[in-house]
Amino acid sequence: MSPLDALRSGWGWTGIDFAEIQAVSPMGHLLFTDTDGCFYYLDPGLLAITPLGNEAAARAHFTQEETELIWRALPLVEAARKRLGECPEGSIYSPGPLALLEGRYEAEELCILPLAELIGFTGDVARQIKDLPSGSKYRIKIVD
Repeated sequence: MSPLDALRSGWGWTGIDFAEIQAVSPMGHLLFTDTDGCFYYLDPGLLAITPLGNEAAARAHFTQEETELIWRALPLVEAARKRLGECPEGSIYSPGPLALLEGRYEAEELCILPLAELIGFTGDVARQIKDLPSGSKYRIKIVD
């Protein structure tokens, strides 16, 4: 499955008509557009898509220091490269699925994942928890 197909499958419940992935960070964050040309930012760690607006608004978003730090994630990427090597094409560095959901971004939690798997997984989880009140606690059950 391509990353765009995974975006459509995993995050289609949002009602966005996904058109094109514009950029991918080394940690799997996405900048993409819909069929109307609106830009969006997907943060897999936050399980969230943020509408950015037109191209000028997207550029402005990426000039913010916080966005640039999160997008590049230089300390994590360097630690992952040192421990895991270079990512093959179509893959990214990410905490493993459980570590990602728990917000554990330590170097020892990082692995290499196919981008499409990360997109599909995070979209599915976001769909399952979308109606929970803010601050809700939930238990993750791992099924073999």
